[in-house]
Amino acid sequence: MTIEKEVLEFIIVPPYARRSEIFAAKERMEAYLGNRFPGHSFKIARLGPVGDDDDFCILPVMNFIDAEGVSRMCTPPKPWLMADISAACREFDAGGRRSFAA
Repeated sequence: MTIEKEVLEFIIVPPYARRSEIFAAKERMEAYLGNRFPGHSFKIARLGPVGDDDDFCILPVMNFIDAEGVSRMCTPPKPWLMADISAACREFDAGGRRSFAA
C-alpha cells in the first residue's frame, strides 16, 4: 500500500552572517513563517555548515511514522513552495522594524 503525505515541517538554517540576529528573533521568525504558510511548521536550527553560507538553507522533514508504526517518506515539496519559503526567510525583519515581521 502506497501512502503519500506532503511535507508539513521544515527546518530553516540561517546564513552564518545572520545567525545571531535570527536566533535573537527565533520565535518571531517561526511564527512569521507559520502565518505565511498555514498548515506548515518551521524550526530554526543551528546546523552547519549546510548549503550556501550566504543564504537560508530550507530542509524539508521528509519522513513520518504511519498508523502501523512504519517509517514512510513524504512526497517532495514543490519547487515553487521551497522558493517561496526561501524568499520569505530573506524578507523577514529580525529587528522588528517592519509591521509584517511577526
